[in-house]
Amino acid sequence: MNPPMNKKEIYEYYSNEDILNKLVENSKDREISASLFNGSYLNRPNIIMYPRDVLEMVKGGCVSFHGSVELWKNPMRLDTKLSEEQLNELRTGWDLIIDIDSALGIEAAKLAAKRVVEFLKSHGIRNPGIKFSGNRGFHIGVPWKAFPKKIDYEPTKNQFPRIPRIIASYMRNEIKDKLLQDLISLKGSLRELVEDVDQYLEELTPYIFVEIEKDWGSRHLFRLPYSINEKSWLVSVPISIDDIDSFELDDATPERIKAKKDFFQEVKDGEATNLVMDALDWYSQIKEERSRKKNEKPKKIMKTKKVPEERFPPCIKKILGGLSDGRKRSVFILVNFLSNVGWSWPEVKKRIIEWNKNNKPPLRDNYISTQLKWFERQDRKLLPPNCDNKHFYKSFGVCHPDEKCKRIKNPVVYPFKK
Repeated sequence: MNPPMNKKEIYEYYSNEDILNKLVENSKDREISASLFNGSYLNRPNIIMYPRDVLEMVKGGCVSFHGSVELWKNPMRLDTKLSEEQLNELRTGWDLIIDIDSALGIEAAKLAAKRVVEFLKSHGIRNPGIKFSGNRGFHIGVPWKAFPKKIDYEPTKNQFPRIPRIIASYMRNEIKDKLLQDLISLKGSLRELVEDVDQYLEELTPYIFVEIEKDWGSRHLFRLPYSINEKSWLVSVPISIDDIDSFELDDATPERIKAKKDFFQEVKDGEATNLVMDALDWYSQIKEERSRKKNEKPKKIMKTKKVPEERFPPCIKKILGGLSDGRKRSVFILVNFLSNVGWSWPEVKKRIIEWNKNNKPPLRDNYISTQLKWFERQDRKLLPPNCDNKHFYKSFGVCHPDEKCKRIKNPVVYPFKK
């Protein structure tokens, strides 16, 4: 813990021209909040437009500065009384900010940060931004420019906080096993990892020890780059990905800060599209499986001869022609559809592998193989999602109903409907 700063030292720190410029730059189009020396916060909304705005706030007792994850046309028009439609009208976009907070210390936070960066890179984010949070962890950022401007035919800007929540949940699921092993290795053994946990562990998860935030709300805030943290008296300083391992808390003391690095890195338009699509595919399948387990018993379909493809419904034919969106969700659809219209398991596997070659781009072979093995192990047969399931057919553009479609609730019924 760094020694507490007095008001004069705080003012001198924020008087640095480079730090002022970085704060102003990162405040653009954001709602701003600031914590005061006495622990309270300024009333919201607020904005920072010029360096003098920062200095006036510091003179008034402000210590740290926080900005909204969402980007706004006019942040000063924000109000708790605004409806969702009014907020959508004001919102111009949002950044993805992944907040890592470690109860095990900074070394465990580094392990989580590296796993998050590795995950983002594997989904097409070439250079995620990273900064020390100012206390027990890191913030990792992907700017709004990287995200597709429409998702499932709706403006992406209006799908906050839904899309960031789904991405975070997907990411947590994908990295949890490797992160748990990282933490066990850090502590030396599983016993040493859990011995200080004063609670019954119903499930062993790394997020008992290192939290990765997943539950944003509207007008969510994060500590701005180069802001002081009023609890640790350290600075939320950006670092390069290559410097995660070598970062030390002393590197974030105010007297060492040079304000030369940026938090948000340059990205290409739409660079995060694959990340969003993969997260939505994962989420839709998880939600469908949970819903079935909770509310339904598997419906029995009368045994039938193999239905030829020319009798398939329009949505299944469209899927089989190849997709760019909804590919993972379509594996779930196709396996369950084909299995229920008289196709043997070897025929189902062969057709899925053939279908994947038509996708743009194809799913990875090991993904297809893993999914097929999972389906083969199941001891019950499920229907594909119903036609009115909003997370599937319509959401990725394969629902083009004909007259027969209007009289059915599930694609499996289509070949048998006269």
